[in-house]
Amino acid sequence: SLLSSLFSLTELRCPGPDWYEFGEFCYKPFGDKRTWQDAQSKCRDLGAELVSIMSMKEQSWVESYLYMATNNLWTGLNDLLVPGMFTWSDDFEVTFTYWAPGEPNNHNGFSEDCVEMLYQSGRWNDKSCSELNNYICKKPKAHYPAPSVQPTQYGCPQVGEANTS
Repeated sequence: SLLSSLFSLTELRCPGPDWYEFGEFCYKPFGDKRTWQDAQSKCRDLGAELVSIMSMKEQSWVESYLYMATNNLWTGLNDLLVPGMFTWSDDFEVTFTYWAPGEPNNHNGFSEDCVEMLYQSGRWNDKSCSELNNYICKKPKAHYPAPSVQPTQYGCPQVGEANTS
């Protein structure tokens, strides 16, 4: 009906089955390993950003996908602009952090400007941006077209299809 198709147009959703939905956002985990900048570029190509984490609820939800990870995951958190001042690459305010004990530590004086999520614990660690990690992209739900579902044929066989034996 026109009404239901209008409704499906206004409904916010994720772009496809390879994006996972949580709250107002869509998330897509990637198993390939990239530098932080390369991972960010990949996400931006998809109209997304490296994952930002706003709450323990979101942290726990993202952690539920870590079982698929074999490496640590890049998040969008970084202090590339002002050393020591961590910001999200999607410009959300930093309202929640989940650092591993003793982090961030700029280990051995190396510039560890990007933040990874440790796949064993979900905790955060500052890391050199040139290291290779898995990553998760995140973007807001939007007005994507509804997935097309092929109608299934039900009912009696059509004339000519009936079994005549």
